[in-house]
Parts: sequence; structure tokens; C-alpha cells
Amino acid sequence: MNPIPQQLLIAGTVLFLLSLLVAFAIPVLANPRMGVAVHVAGLQSGMTLWAMGLMWQHLVLSEVAQRTAQFTATAGLYAIFASILLAAVWGASRALPIAGAGHQASRLREMAVTALIAGGSVAITVAVLIVLWGLCASKP
Repeated sequence: MNPIPQQLLIAGTVLFLLSLLVAFAIPVLANPRMGVAVHVAGLQSGMTLWAMGLMWQHLVLSEVAQRTAQFTATAGLYAIFASILLAAVWGASRALPIAGAGHQASRLREMAVTALIAGGSVAITVAVLIVLWGLCASKP
């Protein structure tokens, strides 16, 4: 097996496991509703990495594009998970106003959550665009 698909499957499984473990902490978080959001987002992100790992054999991409897609997908989804987890722990709400309603953290913590979620969102978008490009390319 190509190491990239296996690494994506492992990263997805670790993220899935972390999400399951976060569920135990939901009642003690500063914002339990955000805790549910991080739990669900982590489960979905883990499954996204699984899907990418399983579809990898169908991509037609250069080595650089493959490594870029792998890195941006993994880093982006982990950054999103971390940002929502921090928002749940700190009670941040600016970047995620629906799940964060009624909560507010310090300006620095709000900025950290916003930067992580924005960076992660851009990264996973880049990864999905590269994967789509690789799926649409024709095999030689």
C-alpha cells in the first residue's frame, strides 16, 4: 500500500478516537454545546480522512500534489478539531456563534480559535480541490 493512503487512514482513526474520548468530557466543558460540536466535527473529519485514504488509488496527481493534499487535509481537519475543542474549553464564541451563544472568552482566546478555524478551513478546501483535480484527471 502507498504510504499516503495508510497515513490518511491512521490520521482519520486517531481523530475519530479523539472525538470519542472528547464525548466523555462534554459535561465538564465551559460550553457543553460546543463540546457536542467538537465531538461531531471530529467524527466527520475522521471519516473524511478515511474516505480520502480509500479513494487515493483513483487519483492522478504528481508526488508534490499528493503530499500537499495529504498535509493540507490532515492539518486542516486537525486544526478545525483543535479550534472547536479550544472554543468548548475556553467558552469562545466569536468564530462559532451558534454553538457558542451565551459564552465569551478573552480577546486573545477568541483570536486563537478564529485563526485556527480559518486556517483549517482554508487548508481542507485546498486539499479537496487538489483531490477533485486528481479524480477528474485521466489516467495515462
